[in-house]
Amino acid sequence: MTVYGRPLRAGIIGCGCIAREGHIPALLAAGVEIGAVCDANEERAKEIGEQFDVAAVYTAAEQLLARPDLDLVTIGLPNALHAPVALAALKAGKHVLCEKPMSVDSAGAEAMVAAARASGNLLSVNQHRRFDRTALAMRDAVASGTLGEIYLADVRMTRQNGIPGYGSWFTNRDLAGHGALFDIGVHMLDLALFVLDFPEVAAVKGYLSGQLGESRVGLGTWGIDRARSGRYDVDDTASATLTLARGGQIRLHVAWAAFAPAEQRITLCGTRGGADRFGTTEDAPHPPLRFFGLDADSAILDLPIDPSVQGGGGWTGSIDSFVRAVRDGEPLLVLPEQTLLTTRILERIVESAAAGRELAF
Repeated sequence: MTVYGRPLRAGIIGCGCIAREGHIPALLAAGVEIGAVCDANEERAKEIGEQFDVAAVYTAAEQLLARPDLDLVTIGLPNALHAPVALAALKAGKHVLCEKPMSVDSAGAEAMVAAARASGNLLSVNQHRRFDRTALAMRDAVASGTLGEIYLADVRMTRQNGIPGYGSWFTNRDLAGHGALFDIGVHMLDLALFVLDFPEVAAVKGYLSGQLGESRVGLGTWGIDRARSGRYDVDDTASATLTLARGGQIRLHVAWAAFAPAEQRITLCGTRGGADRFGTTEDAPHPPLRFFGLDADSAILDLPIDPSVQGGGGWTGSIDSFVRAVRDGEPLLVLPEQTLLTTRILERIVESAAAGRELAF
């Protein structure tokens, strides 16, 4: 695992929960050295440095990006900072793995794609739910045609107490762009598009609500900056229907907080079969996967499944794949052009919700 005779070395920009629990452990597992960490909160940056034995600690991304010994960076900052920091990193000659959403708007995402092409460096977004073996098995089943034509993909992620702190950047529209839609909706939308091989979208109908958050209901435990008061002007519930050019639909529903069961689910309905992946929470480690088909009498029944496809993947799989792309030249599984498409669809969902009607895409 060498670049010019030495191991890959990464810089970590943003020292919140994503870095502590996801980026750094997965990079270390992939054999990457952590060369520097950065966070505007100096105390937080120093804590991460001490925890992972990293001597180079910065409070400004420009300081970290000026280091010539860093090959790649991860970006785990408030959503509004993704595009500007990624652009600076690409200009500085670094490969970039950015947290989702790619950007708070399509203009920022388009600039990121253009900068990556111009620099020749790799750019990817940590859409890690693609890497679960169940997601890959569903994608393969669709691609093989065994499910027939998929006329409905239903994806949902519902939490009961999952608002990541009133008054944190998550609930501040200037920093987050939007709430549940951009936080967990982006995951489920990307997953649906991925397993269906990014079908053409013809129209979008969106709905957003922030009523529970505005009432201070549903505070969760995710994130570092948690409080029980402060600014809250984002959605906690988002729904959308995407009409596909070929005639099928993707239905999306996500909620940070709901008086409903907590679940993460993707269901595919095809003309010759179907699939269902269900987890009782958004972080269920081994969500069960079922496939459906027909018996000799054309009755619908469960099909046997290889247990090896259950679970696996996640942050470790996503970051390991990115490292192998940088180190070994393997193809990226999460292409920036794909996440640009997702960003454009998210933007259209917001526009449709504001207009109160379906919009052409």
